[in-house]
Amino acid sequence: MDKKSPRLSGTSIGNHHLRPRQRAFVMEFLTDFNATQAAIRAGYSRAGAKVTAHKLLTNANVAAEIARQSEDRFRRLRLSADNLIERAAAILMADPRTLTGHHIGPCRYCWGIDHDYQWKTRREYRDACAVAALDDRPEPSDAGGFGFRLDGHANPDCPECCGFGTPRAVFADTRNLSPEAAILFEGVEETRDGIRIRMANKEKAFDILARVHRLFVERHEHTGKDGATIAHDHKVKARVILIPPKVEAPVETRPLPIADQA
Repeated sequence: MDKKSPRLSGTSIGNHHLRPRQRAFVMEFLTDFNATQAAIRAGYSRAGAKVTAHKLLTNANVAAEIARQSEDRFRRLRLSADNLIERAAAILMADPRTLTGHHIGPCRYCWGIDHDYQWKTRREYRDACAVAALDDRPEPSDAGGFGFRLDGHANPDCPECCGFGTPRAVFADTRNLSPEAAILFEGVEETRDGIRIRMANKEKAFDILARVHRLFVERHEHTGKDGATIAHDHKVKARVILIPPKVEAPVETRPLPIADQA
């Protein structure tokens, strides 16, 4: 005898052609869109849950009810499905380099005179001399000159770094984020190892879009105008078969014999 899921209490299912466990599967599937786990939670056998889930999703009545329940949910929450899909698509397409990056700059010897240590400013050099005096050490040399810039590029002829430069992490100022960067930004953490930028998960955005696309295809495959169920010939399984394009074998060409060319 079919078991009813606890989630069904107090709910109304518009499609009365579903059996109790099918109705339970619909409600469970809409909680996390994990078909296999939804089948298990709905009371189907764990051993064949993956196969069962596939059969349920390709069932015309189940697919139609999933679509109907999804629309009802968005309507109750006053959310636009198009807006949510657009946000997921924006996250997927956004370039994370607008928010953070890994830059390679010059080392201190790249552009110093005769590849000696180069100081940023004279004040930096004076501060280093003061620290050396306090530690009773000789003053550092300023033979490499001044003008070191972090935003420069490495010198490929540098004998110290061999042109590899100095890597560093850079972060955008979150007060002035572009819309593309803002949609990725989810906060900042100060960890033991330094600052960490939290960004929106692109894999989740891709998964959402993939699931929505699959439901869209299934709904159009299994429902007709205004969501009405299409009458299927039960002898034929409703499946989408992708047939790879036929590739013709290359034609071998050879030069004509001398006699034929005359």
